[in-house]
Amino acid sequence: MIERIENELGSLAKRLQIEEEEMNAKYTELATSNNLDLEDERQQLMAMSLTRQYVRSRLASNRSSSQQSFGAMVTGFFVGIEPVRDIMEYKRKNVRSRYNADASQALTDGLVAEIVLEDGEFKKTQVKNDEWETKTLPQVPDMAIEISETVWIVPLDAVKTWQSGDTNKNYGRPLPKEQHQVRAHFIGQKEDGETQLWTVQLKNEMAKNFKADCFRMLTFYGLPNEDRNAIYGIRNKTLSSMNYLDVLDEEDPRWIDVSGESIEDILVEHTAEYLADMIELDSYHDLISQQQGLRLVVTDGIVTSMNLTPNERSGNRVIWVEPVDANYGFDEDDIPESTPIWVPSHVNIDFGVGSDVIIVGRTNQTQKKGDDGMPIDGEYNPVTINLYGVYARSATGVVVEEVAEGESMEFW
Repeated sequence: MIERIENELGSLAKRLQIEEEEMNAKYTELATSNNLDLEDERQQLMAMSLTRQYVRSRLASNRSSSQQSFGAMVTGFFVGIEPVRDIMEYKRKNVRSRYNADASQALTDGLVAEIVLEDGEFKKTQVKNDEWETKTLPQVPDMAIEISETVWIVPLDAVKTWQSGDTNKNYGRPLPKEQHQVRAHFIGQKEDGETQLWTVQLKNEMAKNFKADCFRMLTFYGLPNEDRNAIYGIRNKTLSSMNYLDVLDEEDPRWIDVSGESIEDILVEHTAEYLADMIELDSYHDLISQQQGLRLVVTDGIVTSMNLTPNERSGNRVIWVEPVDANYGFDEDDIPESTPIWVPSHVNIDFGVGSDVIIVGRTNQTQKKGDDGMPIDGEYNPVTINLYGVYARSATGVVVEEVAEGESMEFW
């Protein structure tokens, strides 16, 4: 058995709180039931993929309910931070498209209110609880979308009740013009709790102002919800309470001695169900795309190339990473190609080509297009990764700096 598979099975056993022998037996059982030959290294990796799927299923079904805390200090480290998103941007575009396609239906469905300037007055019309309502407004609100010189629409909250059955108090009211959100993935523990993987969720100003170094131990105040494996930000508390452990005085009550801890070991133990070998990204993407909930990937490889010039449209940079063992056990024609890793602007790259890195992100795959620009049925481009966080096991080489526009090229 490949050594890294043995180590991973041990980590999975810890996640399920079972003996390693039981985990190894399940690995063998899954391989046998799927007619895989465990003497073949590639088929060992396939069996490992099936084992991860089994563990994900067990963890999802075994999560126990517990009472929600009203706030607590948490300690650990971020493994990945997603880009800040304005979730209203898509909603506003969609509502405008629906209104342009069929204004009457958009109004009837309660998606928008319509404001029309008539005789110097702003007259609002909307449908609420299946009844038409009209009202004269003193002005056009800031979140309104201009349709013409005399017509505006305002996107509305069209949800009457939540899935829990509770009434939505904002039903029929205007949606905000902007609503920024950020999700960050964090391994840590609350006071007197156990270490686990959390999703930290921040909104609005907290989201826009949030910055943190990944894979650096820190502590902060948040609102943990163990039922959802989430930590919610608390306004005026969460960001101001963030402190890195390596800058705290040892006498500070928030300080914890983590000198004997291995970041990589902690990462592997608590993200075991999301681990994937670089050479199996296609099959992992097919598998994780069908799962509900969190869709992370944690993999590793060697940086083969990088282009740190931001893309004009997306702002992303790109690095290419190949499997750690890309040149081992493969014929020359079968050596796996490097995988593109899309690097958003908030992720710092402080290593160069040749570095051994751990990648945390989300897999992505696009459909191939023909010469006419139309998608080709059944044909897809290789899987890529949208980067959330990166940990350099061994940083080598020189960071490839982008060339600023207009920079002198006399040295060439």
